[in-house]
Amino acid sequence: MKLRRFLGVFWVISVVVLWLCFSGIAQEKVTIKYAFWGNPTAIGVEEDILREFHQEYPHIQVEPIATPYDDYHTKILTMIAGGLAPDVMRIDSYYFADFMEAQVFMPLDDLIERDEIDLSLYYEIGLPDSMYEGKMYGLPWGTAPLYLAYNVKMFQDAGVSLPKLGWTWDEFVEGARTISGGEGPEHRYGYGDPFSLTSSILPFVWSAGGDIFDENRTRFTLDEPETLERLNEVAKLIQEGVFANPLELRPQDANIRLMANNLIAVIGASAMQILTLQAIEGLDFGIIHQPIGDGIPNTTVVKSNTVGISNTSQHVEEAWEFLKFLRAPGGPGDYLYAQARRIPPTSKIPELWDLYVDPTKPPKDIQEVTLAISSTYGRELPLRKGWLEIEGILMPTLEKVWTEELDAEEALGQIKPSIERIMQR
Repeated sequence: MKLRRFLGVFWVISVVVLWLCFSGIAQEKVTIKYAFWGNPTAIGVEEDILREFHQEYPHIQVEPIATPYDDYHTKILTMIAGGLAPDVMRIDSYYFADFMEAQVFMPLDDLIERDEIDLSLYYEIGLPDSMYEGKMYGLPWGTAPLYLAYNVKMFQDAGVSLPKLGWTWDEFVEGARTISGGEGPEHRYGYGDPFSLTSSILPFVWSAGGDIFDENRTRFTLDEPETLERLNEVAKLIQEGVFANPLELRPQDANIRLMANNLIAVIGASAMQILTLQAIEGLDFGIIHQPIGDGIPNTTVVKSNTVGISNTSQHVEEAWEFLKFLRAPGGPGDYLYAQARRIPPTSKIPELWDLYVDPTKPPKDIQEVTLAISSTYGRELPLRKGWLEIEGILMPTLEKVWTEELDAEEALGQIKPSIERIMQR
């Protein structure tokens, strides 16, 4: 009897001890690092996301690593080289192919299938920027068009019809010519962009039937006749004062300030720049896709960045839980980003648009235009390894075309061998 009682007590104690041990293991805190670009002292909506995540997953501590964009990717590469890769990191799609060549991210397909993440809920045009050689290496972050924004007053004062879905290159140029005019510092321009990125000039090239590479992205094609003609046409419009001199728009937000002062009618605008325009009191503006070409509707850049998990992470399951919370369609991050109006909805959930659209501010038709671009007028950039190196050669050379120091054929002929060497490397 005593032995039986002893064994019974021993069994109860053993169960309690085991429960305490496993409970302790389950609740053992794990710290993962999440890297993204932003203001290190004011991380905005990311702070709200982290607060909610920590409430739901108290055993996973996420340490944010926020870095200003200009230094961000260099810092991440340095951390990776030093064996300190963040567990979860956001990467601009411009750099994605180069990061994949360095084998930075782990594939997510098995985790996506296991947890039944419905990729069809994302806007399809945003998925390629998270894919490499047919596999998913991240979840989309910030899928959005590079819109054109237009000053309503300048169009109305010049008697030019406001841009509508389906507007063409010829309509764009004709309207810009009509709006432009005036003398000295009061000169009005129909269009203005600093042309510092390839994405700002490619829509004009696409509408002419050209492209920077062939469809396999193995051959440089910006020197073909239709593209040369369009680049020289842009240079002529700059010299005529129809388009603003891009070199004079390089100070940050110079084109936004000129639009606010009714001196530039149309500018390129990302989702972040739309927020800046909305903050300008009294400015009535709309957004539209890039002008289309003859039989070529998809001329507007739609760009998505990605958030992935380091292939050296020691806490893959915890990193995946956070990544799902952050970017899975319909997850908390989706709603918090939309509520903060940080980026347009990345997934096809109507309630997200209700949160994102501010009915008290222009543009009133941002949902309509964004969805039209996603379905009809949008086009992904032909990104590939060496993209930024190629861009670093191309865009300064095109400055010589804008100033008519060289015509397009001469300028591109000078740099084509260098670009081809990068592509073949």
